[in-house]
Amino acid sequence: MAIILSDETRSHRDYKRQWQFTDGDPDSATYGQLIDFTGAFIAIAIYDKDGCQRALATTDNGKITIISTGIIETDFTYSDMNLQHGSYPIGGYYQLNGETNDLFEGELTVQRGIPRP
Repeated sequence: MAIILSDETRSHRDYKRQWQFTDGDPDSATYGQLIDFTGAFIAIAIYDKDGCQRALATTDNGKITIISTGIIETDFTYSDMNLQHGSYPIGGYYQLNGETNDLFEGELTVQRGIPRP
């Protein structure tokens, strides 16, 4: 696992975030270097306390963009973030060259936001 996340946002707001990832495997020849996500499938999901997926960003659905080596951007929209205030499990992984690797897991705190028309 690359990182443990603790982050916060507001409900009824876009949640756009850039992420930077390095290789955390000490046995890897690229240990400590930015991960090359070229050609990777990447997914980041937000779950509720019952384990039901509430929001999903992937490279396939266009909500994750590879910015450069080791850097991706997620773009959860206003409608994705229609969440009650509270804490939500969040996690991500990527698939590349036939391997699936965890990126992170953690908690996203959602503060109450006033709905906008």
